[in-house]
Amino acid sequence: MIKPKFKETIPVFFVNNEIHIGEEDGVAGIIEDPNGSIKYLISLIDGKNTIEDITEKVLLKYPNITSQEVHEAIKSLDEEKYLEDNSISPRVMGEYERERYKANLNFFSLFTSLEDSKFEIQEKIMHTNIALLGIGGLGSQILYHLAGLGFHNINALDFDTLELSNFNRQLLYSEENINELKTVLAKKRISEFNPNINLNITNKRIECSEDVMNHIKNSEYVICVADKPTLYIQDWVNEAAVKLRKPLVSGGILNTRGRFFSVIPGKTGCVECHKKTLMESDRTVNEELNNMNQVNFQRNNAAISPNVAMLAGAMVNEVLGLVTGISKPISLGKMMELNFSTYQTYSISEWERQDNCPVCHSILQH
Repeated sequence: MIKPKFKETIPVFFVNNEIHIGEEDGVAGIIEDPNGSIKYLISLIDGKNTIEDITEKVLLKYPNITSQEVHEAIKSLDEEKYLEDNSISPRVMGEYERERYKANLNFFSLFTSLEDSKFEIQEKIMHTNIALLGIGGLGSQILYHLAGLGFHNINALDFDTLELSNFNRQLLYSEENINELKTVLAKKRISEFNPNINLNITNKRIECSEDVMNHIKNSEYVICVADKPTLYIQDWVNEAAVKLRKPLVSGGILNTRGRFFSVIPGKTGCVECHKKTLMESDRTVNEELNNMNQVNFQRNNAAISPNVAMLAGAMVNEVLGLVTGISKPISLGKMMELNFSTYQTYSISEWERQDNCPVCHSILQH
């Protein structure tokens, strides 16, 4: 039976004849309590009493209050996301996981009601398989975030070796490991940081969509922060993710701004749909791409660690929303831009699925 309690993140204060619940703007509330009945009700919402117990005790002390009013009061507190069911236990998490991911659980509880389990959210994360393409500046910080959240199954790919110029933004590595493979170093460091993680590494340069398909085929979600070759990598990753129906979150840094987008194959438009949308609205786009291709354009790095951290956090939160459903990703079918100078995030382009998209069309045939 449900045993409601106030969430660990929701403080309750008693000030004169008022009850203050919560502390965040838009979440906190103030309740008038002239006769003390609500204060008594709240004192019973301690995770030990069932709703029936609470009702019985309130009616005994305040006979003029009805059981319906008690139930409606508890329902109102639940609708504000103040309460959780203390009788819910994790299915697979032990004491170790509950302590290690304690702050995660407190955060996830903010999105649950009495009928939901914060443990199920964490357990979903622990059992979800993520494919990560690129573990350089952005990818190494994303890998740290995934490990902190408790993604226990990660397949990471990179081909590069560690260089001295990497250290202004790549926090996963040490100078003593210069010239060593980033994949090997990442596996060692992440296993120290979170020994529960099964991190499979692939040391390979991506040269076609088949390479991407081979890497992501056993994963449920794909994160792409690989940036070479500049003009082809997004097309290859897009084709592989769409064909295998793997949700994709992709992004990169463009000097003073970060950009990211998300694709759910079969539901949102893909990268090719985006290109077609841009070309239809601006005929110079195709000409610009052709010119860049002719000069073999490769983008030079101008990323600094705090900017990388902001974009990495935004992208991992998008993945978190896709995996758990606690929030809807803001970048579905949109190119989002994060301005590192103003901290504003906004959409710079949006697109729908194109009926004549050859990439999306390929999955409709299966």
